[in-house]
Amino acid sequence: MPTTTTFEDLQAAFPTWTIWRSSADRLWATRNQRLTDVQLDHGLSHTVDGDDAEQLIAQLRHQEELAAGLSPR
Repeated sequence: MPTTTTFEDLQAAFPTWTIWRSSADRLWATRNQRLTDVQLDHGLSHTVDGDDAEQLIAQLRHQEELAAGLSPR
């Protein structure tokens, strides 16, 4: 049974991102912090988007996976 994901659900699940819907009806998320050049070179993005909540969640999880692959300095 599918569930409805609200903005509140998304924000609670990904608190380091600001999430909104564009005028083109796409969901977007922007990080609440700046990324370093090393993070950007590793594939992290300041902003990601998706056609729906499922796609946005996949993008956000991918970003988490990329971040986990960076060794702390």
